Amino acid sequence: MHTNSGSVLYQKIGVTIEKLALALLSKNAGDRIPPIAQYQEEFEVSRGTIQNAIRYLEEAGAVSLTHHGHQGTYIAALDYGRLQENCLRQGLMGIMPLPYSVTYEGFATALYEQFKDLRFNMAYARGAVGRIKLVVSGAYQFAVSSQYAAEYAIASGEEIEVILNFGPGSFLSQHVLLLRDRDKDGITDGMRVAYDRDSLDQSRITRNLVEEKQVELVNIRTQQTIGALLGGTIDAGVWNYDDILENHHLDNLKVVFLDASDYNKLFSTAVLLVRKDGGYLKEVLKKHIHVKETLEILDDVRRGRRLPSY
Repeated sequence: MHTNSGSVLYQKIGVTIEKLALALLSKNAGDRIPPIAQYQEEFEVSRGTIQNAIRYLEEAGAVSLTHHGHQGTYIAALDYGRLQENCLRQGLMGIMPLPYSVTYEGFATALYEQFKDLRFNMAYARGAVGRIKLVVSGAYQFAVSSQYAAEYAIASGEEIEVILNFGPGSFLSQHVLLLRDRDKDGITDGMRVAYDRDSLDQSRITRNLVEEKQVELVNIRTQQTIGALLGGTIDAGVWNYDDILENHHLDNLKVVFLDASDYNKLFSTAVLLVRKDGGYLKEVLKKHIHVKETLEILDDVRRGRRLPSY
């Protein structure tokens, strides 16, 4: 069989090859593959099309199969790079927050380490709203956000689902309230308060804090909060405590820790989310990304035992 992907991928078999290669990316050598009839039903193609797709991937050196009669067909060897060339030709793409804290640097390092056998690139963007929409549009295969942001998006009708939850403290240690007036203990009437509508976490926490108070919400990016406080543009703003500990000596600002009524662990918990129609992509991600290993690498970076690499 001719294995010129440029001509094959314009035909029905080309689509089947992509789907089959993606399915095999979630497998290991020694695994038993499903019977052809199952792939027929899933991909809605003929038995011959599935057989041709298998033959194509074998001839391309992406997979080596062994047949054991009534016991089924097993994978003798896999070349993940060649499989990826046939299903994710632009590489696997994820998106997460800007790595302005050691925690985010550690999380990015953990993802790159676990995807080292695949072509993988991570993009970085502020605001969970935008990151989630990029996943829904298909521009990225997955995103990292807080559990709160993911659950809010799902409740709002976004066609996404969470496939991995990394637990409290994995997204950040906590948010805090920063005040320009060191004599204040919280938000009071008349204050100008930072508000970033693109950050589901910051905007929700801010609304909790200003409830029943007469304040002015100032639309600025979350990352501009400290500069705006020091410059006198705003009087209060919610910020990532990790960044304060690591990057700033805020002698001129007051840090106020939040009550449980205004804050919960969903804001500090990192999750990995995909489109609902992710299919085998979900299995690929769960095969390569493990909660325990991610947290171990994250902790190593936080403690300085490992240099960030992303």
